[in-house]
Parts: sequence; C-alpha cells; structure tokens
Amino acid sequence: MQLNLNPPTGVGPLCFGMAIADAAEVASAWGEVRVGQPAQGSTAFKVLIVHPDFEVVLLADDGETLTGVETWRFENEEADVQVEFDGMDVFRTPAHDLIQRISEAGHEADTSDDEVTVYPGLALLLSRETSREAPLDPHDGHPRYVHYALAAPSEYFD
Repeated sequence: MQLNLNPPTGVGPLCFGMAIADAAEVASAWGEVRVGQPAQGSTAFKVLIVHPDFEVVLLADDGETLTGVETWRFENEEADVQVEFDGMDVFRTPAHDLIQRISEAGHEADTSDDEVTVYPGLALLLSRETSREAPLDPHDGHPRYVHYALAAPSEYFD
C-alpha cells in the first residue's frame, strides 16, 4: 500500500474539507474503520483506520469535514506500506535526511522541539516521538526515523 502526503491538499485520495463520512468510506479500503466519539462539549472526533501493518487517523476537528490525516509508522520493518512526501519515504528515510531535504527544498521549519518538526507553510508535522524502542540517530541521539506524520490544510498551524 502506498499513500502520498500532499499537504495542504490531502493524503492519497482524501481531500481536506471533504465530508468525514465520505473520507472514512474511501479509507475503509485501507483497513478496519473505528469511529471515535467526541469529548463532552466538543464536536471534534477521530476516525481510526487499522491496517494490519500500520494506522491512519482521520481528524474531524469541526465534527463534519476532514481537517487532518495522521499516519503512524509500522512496527514490522517488512511492512508493505509506503508513505511518501515529495518522492521520499517518510518512515524509511532517516529523519535527519528527510528534514534536511524538505528544508533544502525551501520549506521553513519550526524545530523548537527536538523530536518534532513543523512546516507551517507546508501544513506538515513530522515527529520522532515514540513509546517504542527505536534505533537512535547518530547525529542527535533521537529516534532515527519519523514515527508520526500529520498532514493538514494550510490554516491548520496558524
């Protein structure tokens, strides 16, 4: 399975702003759909897509439309899953190299958190935070690979 992160437009066949029910229907081809409930006093909720090798979370911050897509790194290194941004494998390219290449392409990064890089103008967040044991990057001692990516519409990080 291959997914392309295309912020601020969408992820794969999903477009930000589409009805969350339609997004869940399209994403059901990727795995089991589990719809979360909004917290008390909120309309925001998540739709979890559970694939045998990894997870995708559809965000409905307004309770009606797709407002973001989280993709989570697989545990099985042999997983037949590829999440790409601009031709780069987000979860198999060392994070240091991935972040450097995105920045070299002219995208300004907020690196104020050592393990989270946000590209506000690109509407992309890459995180190396993980609760699992992970190989460390010799450059900085943090997890070597991105473990979570969030793609969203352009106004998401305003």
